[in-house]
Amino acid sequence: MGSAITTRPARRGRIVALTRGGTGRPPAENSRRAIRPERAPRALPHPSLKSVRAAFSLLGLCSLLLLLLAGVSLALIYGYRSVTLGDYFALKILEIHGNSRLNSREILKTVDLEEGANTLALSIDAVEKALAGHPWVEEASVKRVLPDRLIITVKEKTPVFRIMHEGAQYYADKRGNGIAPVASDGSSQLPMLEVEPGAGRLRGLLPDLVKSLHDSQVLQGTGGIALIRLSASRGLELVAERAGPVFSIDIEDWLSNLRRLGRVLADLTRRGELAGTGVIRVQGANVWVERRAEDRIAAG
Repeated sequence: MGSAITTRPARRGRIVALTRGGTGRPPAENSRRAIRPERAPRALPHPSLKSVRAAFSLLGLCSLLLLLLAGVSLALIYGYRSVTLGDYFALKILEIHGNSRLNSREILKTVDLEEGANTLALSIDAVEKALAGHPWVEEASVKRVLPDRLIITVKEKTPVFRIMHEGAQYYADKRGNGIAPVASDGSSQLPMLEVEPGAGRLRGLLPDLVKSLHDSQVLQGTGGIALIRLSASRGLELVAERAGPVFSIDIEDWLSNLRRLGRVLADLTRRGELAGTGVIRVQGANVWVERRAEDRIAAG
């Protein structure tokens, strides 16, 4: 018998791509992980002759501007020194208005100003502040009129009272604030002002009280007022000159109290009893009249 030969189909082989790592990845993936060679750095371009010329032109222009600025600054400094040190703006005319107690010499001393001072270099604010610091000056204004004139206008404080301060008499304004020491000759005829402890709040009412008292003319004919006293309990007290009566007026319902005082004074004057009156006190709707102690003794 002939032998039978059995043939098997050959097994189709599988193609495997080999890589260095032996991972068996496809060629496309391996190509993405391939190391790219480093690029060589690009060389900087050499500056052209045109750019170099532009840079030097800009540098020269900046230097020229700096020189020009320095020249202008020096010219301004020289011009300012020439103006301030020259005679054209020297002070020759000084006008002072509103002063009565202060003379021109004292004002010049206050502002440290002398003839020939340069009006252009003068600080107006400094002069006004110096004047405002003087005890007699309430307001001050200064006007410069080029080239050689200065106009000073002052408003002086008006003394209304005298007060005692540190053992000396001082002039005081309408609110009782001290101004300056009283002249040594003692020629002032202003009334003395006293403020008792606890009556400081009445200082603010003092100008209106005195004004209404003056306008009412209630005390006309009783002589001048030598002393005004502010009291927390008795109100406003007035001591007349030449040993006159003492008037004590409550400030509550002040104007009505003034009218009551006027009627009482008129009645006492009509009866000829005012000279013997020691104290007249007005409070509310009541008026008390006390005779002097010596008159009471004589009558007894």
